[in-house]
Amino acid sequence: MTLNQESSEVVVLGKPGCHLCEAVETELRSIRTVAPRLRVVNIDSNRALYDRYQLRIPIVTVGGKTVFEASMMDQEGEWKDKLCRLLGWHPP
Repeated sequence: MTLNQESSEVVVLGKPGCHLCEAVETELRSIRTVAPRLRVVNIDSNRALYDRYQLRIPIVTVGGKTVFEASMMDQEGEWKDKLCRLLGWHPP
């Protein structure tokens, strides 16, 4: 199942200094169809988000549904392919 919904907002929950969060954000910004719908939320600015997600960031939501989080990442970089497939985007 892919979540390739042109109007759905894509949100990255993370915080400054999180290298995994920065990697996910960079990858999403490189996807032409996702970049205009991308919003980055700093969990440090919201206590409830921080308490809920501090050990799970980065989190990616599409249309309000969590589709990706840190536990899906790996050392080999295969997470990029997983994330792209979830968003319905396939690199050339």
